[in-house]
Amino acid sequence: MKKICFYIQKGGVGKTSVSGTVAANLARKGKKTVYLDCDPQGNASSWYCGETIEHDIADVLARRATLAQAIQAVNPSLSMVPVVAIGGTLKEWAETKLQQNPKAFEFLSQDLAALGFEFAIYDCSPSFSQLERALIADADEVINPLSPEFFSVDGIEIFLAELRKIEDAYRRTIRNDKIVLNMVNKSFARHREFQRVIQKLHYHIFTIPQDAKIAECQIAHQSLYDYAPGAKSLEGFESLTSALL
Repeated sequence: MKKICFYIQKGGVGKTSVSGTVAANLARKGKKTVYLDCDPQGNASSWYCGETIEHDIADVLARRATLAQAIQAVNPSLSMVPVVAIGGTLKEWAETKLQQNPKAFEFLSQDLAALGFEFAIYDCSPSFSQLERALIADADEVINPLSPEFFSVDGIEIFLAELRKIEDAYRRTIRNDKIVLNMVNKSFARHREFQRVIQKLHYHIFTIPQDAKIAECQIAHQSLYDYAPGAKSLEGFESLTSALL
């Protein structure tokens, strides 16, 4: 099972939109995929599960529920392990219990693989607490979504330094060679300039244009593919998904 985290230590870059659409596309291509909401804000869960969450990822990690009880079917090939936002306990669990259970996400991954999942897509919060470190440490790959803003370049440099610390601490190599440049409007000169700067970095760059259909599909609790199969942003998502196969 391939484990991919979508992460950058900055909010408002469309991280959930990117991770959720990639998860849906992998499922469309016949890959048994599980999408895990590891952001205590719960935006991904609101998108695909609405308010119908009986058990969440915090319940599984704290052993108050089994993984089978927490998994929700989004469609035949896409499942989700949601998080409860209001009144949820994921952040509390990470702050008080994770240090005592350093292999919690490794064990979770093993259980997901045993269920036959081929891809696990993790939507992470923009924090860099012990929770995010543990998720990244267990991942095979981290993909960084960025919005076309000047200070995003600094964010990449900061993340790369932290990633190297994690790799040294866990004695493993985590792939990090893809940037998703999200919400791009090529009619804006500053967006074109930012693209030029980002392309100088040693990453594979995937560009997603501004697209109102992305926000609309989340309100409708549908994937972008189901809600707007002709959406202009799908070409960029298709390129990114193909790079993961």
